[in-house]
Amino acid sequence: MFAGAPGIGEGVIHNLSESGCLIECERKVLEGSYVTVRLLMPDHVRALVIELAAIRWVREHYFGMEFLRLPAPDRSRLCQFLSAHHR
Repeated sequence: MFAGAPGIGEGVIHNLSESGCLIECERKVLEGSYVTVRLLMPDHVRALVIELAAIRWVREHYFGMEFLRLPAPDRSRLCQFLSAHHR
């Protein structure tokens, strides 16, 4: 889920990394806008919070997002998730 200048929306995450992700979404978003993001993780503990992210590019129903500010506990949780699911 994301909220900011482009409004509120939901999408499916692809290519998740420590620095960003690709999101598949039906909602139109603006390249260069900033959003707050809540990632629903498989552990169902609570949403992972990205306080500030930038939408870097937009192509049809996909956009690339760079994570700019994550609280330390959420960054640690993201890193642990990625390490556990790294192929």
